[in-house]
Amino acid sequence: MVTIKDVAKLAGVSVSTASNALNGKYGVNEKTRQRVLKAARELNYKPNPMAKGLVTNSTRNIGIIITGPSSFNVFTNPIFIEIIREVTVSLSRRGYHTMLNVIDLEEEEEFLPRIAQSRTVDVLIYLGTRKPDSELVQLIRKIELPFIVVLRDAPDEHTVAVSVNNWKCGYDATRYLIEMGHRRIGFIGVLPGVKLAEERFRGYLDALKEFGIPYDPSLVVEGNFYQESGVMGVRRLLRRASQRPTAIFSANDMMALGAIEGLEQEGLPVPDSISIIGCDNIPNLHLMKVPLTTVAHPISELARLSVEKAVGILEGKDHLPNQIVLESEIRVRGSVRRLTEAES
Repeated sequence: MVTIKDVAKLAGVSVSTASNALNGKYGVNEKTRQRVLKAARELNYKPNPMAKGLVTNSTRNIGIIITGPSSFNVFTNPIFIEIIREVTVSLSRRGYHTMLNVIDLEEEEEFLPRIAQSRTVDVLIYLGTRKPDSELVQLIRKIELPFIVVLRDAPDEHTVAVSVNNWKCGYDATRYLIEMGHRRIGFIGVLPGVKLAEERFRGYLDALKEFGIPYDPSLVVEGNFYQESGVMGVRRLLRRASQRPTAIFSANDMMALGAIEGLEQEGLPVPDSISIIGCDNIPNLHLMKVPLTTVAHPISELARLSVEKAVGILEGKDHLPNQIVLESEIRVRGSVRRLTEAES
């Protein structure tokens, strides 16, 4: 196996000079650098990432952490897969490696500090947690590594986050239903303490208020953003509603899929009986029997900025704000029906 010592010997320089030349560091004149690079090519030298990490104190590994409750498979939510794929591809193009860890919510407190202490990664990118904001802040303070929260709102002003405007997601979805003639609009997805969920709910409330529609608490139910809670949520909603809703805003697409399943079990097809709109625009919604109208996030841009932030921090070239918020837009499909004046 060719080592850097072999490259240095062929180029007629010291090992440290060869290392500096290969890593593009200052202090090596161009003639010497080219001689080292030529020797490396001739020997087909492949750097050892682990050895390089020992010298530079950098592993060039970036950890992706995805969490969820033990009762659910976090990979059932395709939006996480989309983000992981985009982040991994982008990091690879920049010469970085990804290490994916899937952990149970109950293990976060123990597992994340252990990853940080192991020094096997340089940055942590965090997806999927349903931990309340106050607890997430306490956890982040224990981590001695750069920590980037993706998709979810920053839990405090010190947290680095790349997210979407979750208030606007809730507002735009509800406003669209109102513009389609709906006034009895249900909401599935109350999740106290989690800002992403709270902001989508606040957007729902603000849209109702703007259009003079009284808030009816009987039309609002909790949901943990997994499909089964959409099934259970729509059943609770139908039982407790003072008057059956004509439309439902589900705070994410997974719960919307569950709600559609629950409505079909109740003999209430979408959108003929009840319209429904989701949020996130997970893949293949257009292939459904009734394609789901939803709020779409710019996933590629979300991933690109997350990577740019992580790499910028590591390379000392970070020029982005610590909290980046992107805008989403409605994708109109077939799950929302326009009501006649008599129906509304």
